[in-house]
Amino acid sequence: MKTINLLTHSGQFHADDIFSTALLTLYFKYKEPKTKLKCKRSIQKEDIEKADIVYDIGLVYNPKKLRFDHHQNDTALMRENGIPYAAFGLVFKHFGPGLISLISKEKNKKVIAEIFEVVEKKLVQHIDAMDNGTSTYKQTFKDVDVATIDNYFQMCKFAAGAEDMKKIDKKFFELVKFSQPILENIITYAVGIQKEKALAIKAYNKAKDKRVIICDRFYSYNFNKFPEPLIVVYPDLRNNWSAKNVTTGEDAYDARFYFPESWRGLVDAELEKACGVKGAKFCHKTGFLCVNETKEGIMKMIEAAL
Repeated sequence: MKTINLLTHSGQFHADDIFSTALLTLYFKYKEPKTKLKCKRSIQKEDIEKADIVYDIGLVYNPKKLRFDHHQNDTALMRENGIPYAAFGLVFKHFGPGLISLISKEKNKKVIAEIFEVVEKKLVQHIDAMDNGTSTYKQTFKDVDVATIDNYFQMCKFAAGAEDMKKIDKKFFELVKFSQPILENIITYAVGIQKEKALAIKAYNKAKDKRVIICDRFYSYNFNKFPEPLIVVYPDLRNNWSAKNVTTGEDAYDARFYFPESWRGLVDAELEKACGVKGAKFCHKTGFLCVNETKEGIMKMIEAAL
C-alpha cells in the first residue's frame, strides 16, 4: 500500500491548516482510495524534509515540490483582490481543481474553473483572510460577535485544553474530520449551482414578462444578473406556489421589490381578505415572500402587488 506523508506545524492550530488537511484527505480518498495518508504535526527540520506534502510550515511555496507555506515574503502569495493566500488557499489552488473534477465527474476546464471560483469566494478566501490577520466579515450589530469557522476552532482549542499538546493534537484531527463534509458540501453546492445557472437562464429567456420569472422549481440563482426581474415564481416543497423577490446582491437582503405592507405577516383567511385572492397562504412579515395554493393564485397575487 502506498503511503503519503503529510506535514503541518505542531502547536496551536487554525482553520487553514485544518482545512488543508481535510482537503488533502478528501483528494486522496477520491483519487487513490488505497493510498494511506499519514499526517504529522511538527516543526522539526528533518520532518519537514522527509514529508511528501508540507503546508503552513517550512517558509517555501513551491507547488512542484508540494511545499505550501505562506509565511515568507513572496509576491505570489497575494490575490488580485488583495486577500493574501494562506496555506489552505495555496493547497486548494493546486489540488482544488482535481478534487472538483473527482467529485463532479466534470472534465471541462472552464466549468471546473467557475466551480473553483465559487468555492474560493464561499469558503477559501474567508479562511485565508482570517489567517493573515484581516477579515472578510463585518460586525453589523454592537456587542454581537461575528461567527466564523476560525473563531469556532479557537473555542474548540480552548475547550480541549490550550496548554496540553496531546489534547490539542487530538482536537486538531477531530476538526479535520469535521471539516471534510463542510468542504465536500460546498464543492457539491458549487457544482450544483453551475448546472442550475443554465436552467435559470433558460427560464429568463422564456419569460414573456421579464419582471416575473416562472421556474419549474426553486433555483439557487440570483436573477439580478439581468436588469428586469423583480420576482421569481416556483412550486415549493409543500405543494404550494411561492413568489420570492430578487435581491440586489448575492448575499444581500435588500431587494428590487417587496410585497405590500398590508399583506405582511398575514396567513390564510386574513391574507385572502387583504390581497383579494383566493388560496393565499402566507406573506412573510418582511415582504420578501408570498405563497398561494395554486400557480393561478400566486400570479393573481403578483398582479395585484405590481
